[in-house]
Amino acid sequence: MTSVADLKQLQIRNQALSTRGIMMLGFQRTNHISTEARLAWENGDRAPLRQEARTRRDEIFQGALADIHSEYLGVQSALKTANFAPKTVIDIGCGQALGDAFLLRDFDPAFILIDIEKTPSQYHAWKKRGSGYALLDEAAEFLRDNGARQVRTINPRLVPDQLNGLHADLVISTISCGFHYPIGEYLPIMLASLERGGTVILDIRQRYWRNPDEALNSLLSHAQHVEIPSAEPKAHRLLFTSRPA
Repeated sequence: MTSVADLKQLQIRNQALSTRGIMMLGFQRTNHISTEARLAWENGDRAPLRQEARTRRDEIFQGALADIHSEYLGVQSALKTANFAPKTVIDIGCGQALGDAFLLRDFDPAFILIDIEKTPSQYHAWKKRGSGYALLDEAAEFLRDNGARQVRTINPRLVPDQLNGLHADLVISTISCGFHYPIGEYLPIMLASLERGGTVILDIRQRYWRNPDEALNSLLSHAQHVEIPSAEPKAHRLLFTSRPA
């Protein structure tokens, strides 16, 4: 487990995240907010979490960052083992892009951040479509503030056509696509990336893995995969690459 003290040495800046951004981060990582604030949020009352985001801003941010860094270490090791250094990254369900800060440190890629940002209901379960907890403009500014040279954002609910033709060296979605909702909407991006020698990393919820739909079966038929160690008991973290010709 990465400690907050260790992470402070990396000097990752959070000034680009507003109080609202910290609130969304807190609801994504509920172990860093109070039970009272979480329950109030789920019942439509934002005030308790807003107050926590103001008074415990750095604590919430650093705690979430430590969690995400611990989860990132397996990804880092898998990419190193594969001798793969992505120059372009698509992050599906990027949230506040904290995980991308570590990809930025290691590989300095160009980013495309994809997120639906907000939805009428917000939840942590499996649904046909995902739930949004992001502010894309802030996520992009967060990465730029930490040294990113090129960041593009896409909200597919507002501009769905911008998903057409996308591909990258690395397509990644952690605790999002494949974990909270099926992969079908983003399958063309994954397949296009694999066809060009790219890599896809997903957290596949175990119930989805046991009962794959057509989209997941298509990905499995086009790609080989290895499992990345992960602390998430409800999912398999998988690295996909194209099958040898």
